[in-house]
Amino acid sequence: MKLFKSILLLFFVLVNTQGCAQLNTKKLQREQTTIVSGLTGASKIGNNKKLKHRWDIQSRIIARNYLANWIENTGLKIQEHPYTIIDVDRLGKKTEFKGTNIYSIIPATNTSDEYIVIGAHFDSVENSPGANDNATGCALLYGVSKKIATLKTRAKNIIVVFFDQEEIGCIGSLAFAKFIKTKKYNVHSVHTIDQMGWDQDNDRNIEIELPTPTLKAIYQKHAKLLGVSALTTNEAGSDHRRFRASGFNAVGITEEYQNKDTTPHYHRSTDTFETVNFEYLSFSTELICNVIEELLTE
Repeated sequence: MKLFKSILLLFFVLVNTQGCAQLNTKKLQREQTTIVSGLTGASKIGNNKKLKHRWDIQSRIIARNYLANWIENTGLKIQEHPYTIIDVDRLGKKTEFKGTNIYSIIPATNTSDEYIVIGAHFDSVENSPGANDNATGCALLYGVSKKIATLKTRAKNIIVVFFDQEEIGCIGSLAFAKFIKTKKYNVHSVHTIDQMGWDQDNDRNIEIELPTPTLKAIYQKHAKLLGVSALTTNEAGSDHRRFRASGFNAVGITEEYQNKDTTPHYHRSTDTFETVNFEYLSFSTELICNVIEELLTE
């Protein structure tokens, strides 16, 4: 039965993916594996260093530069978004934060003032390698970026962004939401990715968090075409909440966080490279890429 299901899933992939499937999937999976390895200290990066976490300023700079190099190797240009921002907590206490997001704009092939934002945070909690949370999201974002950049037709612009300081209250995404609002970008939708490397039951399902009805329909359509489910939840604990609060149509994408098929290593020192399911990460990359591709043809 498992073999039959695997063959069926492969059939769906071959039949229903188009532009995004043109790249070598095995090569991309190897690249994603390398990205997660570098971000988690399983291999050396930067000045021949192994990251123990991506919590302090120095480690976040190394991780940020590492990701910037990967994106620029695809031919895209990386821009820095340094910010100083005041956030107010639930008790009314004001705190100043400083950090740096990095982003790249993949232009539409036709004249368009519309933008789709796709993002993932690159920091981790203290003393955690942050493999699933959120090196997997960064690797997925790289994969989508690389594939979308090869499309012959893009009816909208794409902003690919790696957020700083998600783990201390989604500060980087708060700053970026304010940034694009100040720029007065006409944003079609925002898609943020957080934790995409755990699938113990091998059903390959994903969760979509607080999607608009339109985004829900598109994600569920493409999940069904690949023989899986995109389960909706009301989870509001990641970067998408900052965009929603700023008035954007935003959805979070993750593994089955609320449906109890999520990493048991969350925010622990055991959230290591070895725990990541790279087949699931690769499959989810294809699914999300197919969703974005449809949005680019509207």
